[in-house]
Amino acid sequence: MPRFADLLVEEVRRKREELARVIGGESDLRNYYGELLRKVWMSDLSQDKVDGRVYGVDSSCDDIDVVGGGSILISRAIAVSLGGDEVRKLRLDAFFPRDIRDQEELKRLMREHLEHLAGLEAVERGAETVLIDGSLYARMTHVLREINIDGYEDFMFDYIETFAGFLREALKRNVTVVGVSKDSRSTVLKEELLTLKLRELLAGLEPSVRETVLGLFGEIKRRPREALEGLRHLLKSGVSMEVYELFRNATSGAPDSKIIFSADLGRGLSLPLQLSIEKVSARVFELVLSDSHEKLLGLLERVFPATRDKLGDSFQEKASRMIEALKSYPPIAVTYVVLEQGDDPIRVDVALKGKYPTRGESHFLEAIPDEMLKGLKSIAGLYAGPRSYNVLLLEADKRVRTTHDTMEMYHRLIMQELKTLVMHSRSDRRFFYP
Repeated sequence: MPRFADLLVEEVRRKREELARVIGGESDLRNYYGELLRKVWMSDLSQDKVDGRVYGVDSSCDDIDVVGGGSILISRAIAVSLGGDEVRKLRLDAFFPRDIRDQEELKRLMREHLEHLAGLEAVERGAETVLIDGSLYARMTHVLREINIDGYEDFMFDYIETFAGFLREALKRNVTVVGVSKDSRSTVLKEELLTLKLRELLAGLEPSVRETVLGLFGEIKRRPREALEGLRHLLKSGVSMEVYELFRNATSGAPDSKIIFSADLGRGLSLPLQLSIEKVSARVFELVLSDSHEKLLGLLERVFPATRDKLGDSFQEKASRMIEALKSYPPIAVTYVVLEQGDDPIRVDVALKGKYPTRGESHFLEAIPDEMLKGLKSIAGLYAGPRSYNVLLLEADKRVRTTHDTMEMYHRLIMQELKTLVMHSRSDRRFFYP
């Protein structure tokens, strides 16, 4: 028996219920969310041949840890068209990381930053649709925080300006920008469905009670224990146990993709949600949307103290440009698409030219905008089965992915250009020189 296999079997038996909740749970989720999803599910998903200039964008990065605690980060991005045209971006950065969290954050942001640069060049080359691996909305709502690495404290400023510029130029040229997430952990659809159901359950209650419950529901993600405790005190005020069950479901970590898969609705897509940074409940974004420019500058000085010291008198100018970039972010339409019966749902984000009518108080759009129809046509037309969710993005991934041999070749090229020995860190030497 393989080493540790006996211990694994013991753990599986001990945590059977926990595993069943994560791996299974289809019937419970289907029973609770099935009817809610059917109200916003559409089956008329065409799968026409893709035409026009479509580019797929992806990125990768890897680092070379060198003796003395330094790190050399090599980041790459590529935009590949259906006709084989390539836009390539590569960036090299060298620094001394203080902790792993900042290093990993920088790597993630750097990959996305290069994707935005590659996407922008694809737009300038005449792209009509640009597909990016990942969520557009998540990139708009990255937590604003300083990266604690010398020389990179203000990198978030550059990231936001570049991303906003890419989206602005694409929309100006009528280019459709689409984010494609094949393993999304997002819960935006679930939250919207639960909010709509909650409003129905609260109809007829006193306005003050209704507003209190809705306020508690707004806190359910950040402070679930306090929200549930507050709701328990309202059960005597006419609030039903069904509302309490809804709150309990809201605390579950099951993402949108899981509840859609469990509902087994067949091929189709969810009615798109229209999202903007207005939906984000965070102090910085609330101030961005207000007229309090001075308050926001003061807050950014406190959030980015090392950046303020680094930039000196130019800090306010650069911070002001970032504020304007945040304000310029377009609305994003978000839908989930099932391209084949039994396949995993794919999240699709599309940048919109402006705001569209929504259903009542919800974020669901009344109809699918033309930009999203164009993006969905590319998604459906490039589908090639469960293993090839998008042939163009898979080709981009194949061309940009780094390997052990690639990184060792880069290591040799760096030493050749510098005409000096660049020695791997002790931990990496075991990997590169086993």
